[in-house]
Amino acid sequence: MISVAIISPEKSLEPINHVIETHDFGCEFHKYIYRELPDIDTIYEECKDSCDVIFFSGELGYHYIRNHIPDVRTPCAFTAYGPKNILSILLNFHMEHPDIPINRVFVDFLTPRNGYMDIERYIEPKYMPYMYKSTVYDYKHITAYTRKLWNAGKIDIVITRSINNLHVLDELHIPYQAVFPTEFMIQESMEAAINQLLLQKAAEADCLIVIVRLPFESNATAEDREYQQASVYKLLVDFRRKQTMSFSIKTGFDRFELELKSLDRSAAAARLQFFVHYLQKHLSFPFRFGAGLHHSADLSHLYAETALQESLRYGGNDGFLVNGEPPSFTGPLSAAQLVKFSYSNDRVAAFARRNGISESNVVKLVGLFVMDERAELTAVSIGELLNVTPRSANRILQQLLETNMIYEAPPTTPLKKGRPVRSYRFSSQQCRAELL
Repeated sequence: MISVAIISPEKSLEPINHVIETHDFGCEFHKYIYRELPDIDTIYEECKDSCDVIFFSGELGYHYIRNHIPDVRTPCAFTAYGPKNILSILLNFHMEHPDIPINRVFVDFLTPRNGYMDIERYIEPKYMPYMYKSTVYDYKHITAYTRKLWNAGKIDIVITRSINNLHVLDELHIPYQAVFPTEFMIQESMEAAINQLLLQKAAEADCLIVIVRLPFESNATAEDREYQQASVYKLLVDFRRKQTMSFSIKTGFDRFELELKSLDRSAAAARLQFFVHYLQKHLSFPFRFGAGLHHSADLSHLYAETALQESLRYGGNDGFLVNGEPPSFTGPLSAAQLVKFSYSNDRVAAFARRNGISESNVVKLVGLFVMDERAELTAVSIGELLNVTPRSANRILQQLLETNMIYEAPPTTPLKKGRPVRSYRFSSQQCRAELL
């Protein structure tokens, strides 16, 4: 669900609240009140990492964040007047105050940043109201410009949206008419901001490529291969229908390639884990699984092929995910606790060569260490992580013990009678010094 921060003076929040309560935007809203514009600095720090879009009640807050926080990454929007709204305001004003010419009115929210709402296309210069010409837009400068126009006798009244500044106009005895956006304008502005964010997210959505490969045995007959291919294709179509997921399926000689857009990168590994469990449960023959995730379709394909190679190296009915920059692996995906690892560490590769351990095994163990330095290591847990026999797992543990990467912990007694299970822990200081 999209999270929206609403930043507004207290007086402007009431109509926004009413719009939120009476319309379903499909969003989660968080409301913040500022009394002075510098309050926005603190509010931004509080909401920048938890909100998808920041919505201001008017131009002042929007101008402030754009001018004072130039590297703001969260999309920002505000309740916007369009040309038709400004023309309507001016028409109604003229009807209510026929004795005040429009060219003696100062509209303090027509600014260079909003292009003066394009009203210069519709009103002749001799009837044009005064507009705010400076790019520095805050209470202080608005007040100074208003006072300048008033003292020069150029204006009779101000049309303003600067709600927090009304008391200053009262003190200066400058007549004003405060205008507020209508409910429809607020709704329209919020919908535009949310739709723009959704379009942006869709454009930046990650492309998820999944390759399912069937490692046919050399003595498999043509009928065996045809049966396995048909079974997997039906299973994928059934999975797509049951999970109400939308992905394409391309078939090859020994593989199936799936492509879908993923809007939630954080949930990708869990979704793929469920997918692998589904294949394990319903397929009675071997398969290998590789997934690549990136906003570039080409890199997603490359990552998926790389993940598939890791799955082939692993040798079991399981899969891996490759994503990120620089790319890293997650898997095996059927494991209860997913391990993230990378082959980019030269120290790990050197350690593997020196000690005669497969680099593929070492990188997974280092990934486990980074994830949980207190992890309990047994022949069974290592065998499951590396897909090796208990004998091979014990040999790897012995090699790590001899290099002081691990130490033997007090034995754990099995539930049934028998020999106690030998348990090990990482030697944190040694692992960090040698491998990280």
